[in-house]
Formats: sequence, structure tokens, C-alpha cells
Amino acid sequence: MLDALSKKYKKCVIIAGTIVERETKLSEDYVWHKIVKYDKKTPVRRIYTWVLASLQMFCLLLFKYRAARVIAITNPPFAPFVPYMLKLNYDVLVYDLILDALVNFSYVKKKSWIVERAESLSKKMFKNAQNIYTLTPELAEQVRNYTDKDIKIVPIWTNNDFFKIINKDENLIIDKLQIDKSKFVVTYSGNLGKTHPVELIVALAEVCIEENFYFIIIGGGHKFELIKSLIAEKNISNITLLPWQPIELLPHNMQAGDVNVVTLEDYASHLSIPSKTYNLLSVGKPILAICSEESALAKLIDTRACGKSFKSRDLLLIKDFLIELSINQKKYNDYAENAKKASFSFTKENAKSFL
Repeated sequence: MLDALSKKYKKCVIIAGTIVERETKLSEDYVWHKIVKYDKKTPVRRIYTWVLASLQMFCLLLFKYRAARVIAITNPPFAPFVPYMLKLNYDVLVYDLILDALVNFSYVKKKSWIVERAESLSKKMFKNAQNIYTLTPELAEQVRNYTDKDIKIVPIWTNNDFFKIINKDENLIIDKLQIDKSKFVVTYSGNLGKTHPVELIVALAEVCIEENFYFIIIGGGHKFELIKSLIAEKNISNITLLPWQPIELLPHNMQAGDVNVVTLEDYASHLSIPSKTYNLLSVGKPILAICSEESALAKLIDTRACGKSFKSRDLLLIKDFLIELSINQKKYNDYAENAKKASFSFTKENAKSFL
């Protein structure tokens, strides 16, 4: 985004707690104001860092950038309200809708005065935005509950140069775990958050215990300890849980498996799409999605024919799908090739939409 915006603006500034640099390093031409890092350890820590980050953004915009064009991303969720309160020129990029998520999680009631007040404030914030961007048509539909303004859809992008093909013999994760090269490996690499039913992978491993399959879960977050305890409790030998790996190992994480898994709870199906999905397209492996059939994730996988989506209760159907992929090389190759082809529709050229 910064690279694209720098073509139009002489000075570009980013206000963020963390920048994860992969194949592209942050240019010295950009000013980075470091604020508090996002802490996901507990709900209290999340809210604390959300509030503190928003206050830091408020002060920086108030005293340094009153004349700037601001692009506010909905993480932290209060960020878009900062330029609104300061009456600045701003756009909003909607990654997720925290208010809708809180209602769907049953943390707050839809008809409560807090929700009604927050909805009213959100509508005012969107009304005053110059431009509104979001990731998928489904998420755009949710945003339309708050505004009748035009919403521009800008899908997340991947980078095929970073996710070069890595054979099993050269994969550092496979090597680290000493997995038999004859095994058909199923991998989940990513956030183990509340909106991701990753525990289903443990159940799937148990169902597939007699098959020549091996399951790997890599990541961190809310459900890490739950997954760890489930594996120990069931004493399953065909699955390994690893914590977050160094960023330079990300291509190895995503290519350790013959199949990659993406999960999303039904109640989050219209609120987000896991961003790693686009990176998995670059990897060129079939994708197994466990999600609502109405979700943007399912529609992406199914329309691009790069894998298959299943409901969370369909463990036996998922097992059959994995067995088919493990023995039907043509079917496997078709899904893999379609994934790679799809990745070329989601490149960093998308960032030019913000111009």
C-alpha cells in the first residue's frame, strides 16, 4: 500500500505497533510511528492495546498530521473513529466489523443501548469517510448495514516471488519433525483464534488414525493451549502442534503439507476472510476449507476450483476427500494448478486501487 501511495504522495507515514517484513523491506522514505503492539493474550490485554493504540493515533494525527489524507484500517477497531473525531480527510479500509463480531459472539445483545449507540456512531463515521474499502462482496454487504455509500472491494494480495515452490526433501518443517516422506501431510498454519475452529483438525486426525496421513498445526493464539491439551488427552500419534515459527520459515510452513487447511466459524463467515488464504494460492497446493458454504472463503475456494469446502460436521466427508486426493494424482494436480493460477488474480497491483 505504501509503495502504491508513494507514487502519488511525496510523504507517506504509517502508524502501527508492528510491521512484519517479508520479501519487501520498509523503505527509508517512509516514516514509521511505532505505537503499542497488539497483545492478543487475553480479552483485557486486547482491549487495553486497542484503546492505547487509538489514543496514540489520536495524538499523532492531532499534533502532526491534521492536513494529511488518512487511511484508517479497522485494526484496532477504534482507529477509524480517530480521524472522524478530529474531522480529518479520511478513508476507511474494513478488514472486519468488531461490533457485528461481538454480537455474533453473544458478548453483547443486539438490542442493547451500547450496541444501538455504537451503531449510530459507526453510521456517522462511515458517512463522513471519503472512500470506503473492504475485502470481499460478502463483507461489503455487512458494511452496507451502516452506510449507503459506494464501497470499493479490494481483495488482499499475495506474492508469488516469496512463496516459491519448496519440495518435501528441502522443507525445513518436514525435516524438523522427521516426518516420513511417504506420509500424506495435512497442514494448518496460522492464527489459532476464536473465529477458527482449529480443534476440528485434531478430531480429523483421530478419524484418520488408520490412514497414511500426518497432521501439522502451526501457530498461536486463543486456542493454542486447548489444541495442546486435546492432543495430549486423546494421545494421538499422527499430529504435531508447533508454536509460531520465524517469518522466514513461512513458505516452509505453508508448503509442509500436501493439503493446506483454512478454517472459519459459521458466525464469522460474513465478517472476514482469513488473509492467509491468498498466500496459500501462491503455494500451489489444494486447499481444504472448513466453513459455512455461504462464506466468502467457501465461494473463493469453490469458484476457483482450487480445493473444496466443507461444513464443520462433515468430518467423514473430509476424510473421504483427503483419501481421494492422496490416491488420485490427476484430481490433486488439477486443484493445485488452479490454486496457482488463481494467485495471479491477487497481486500487489491491487494496492493501486487506493489511488
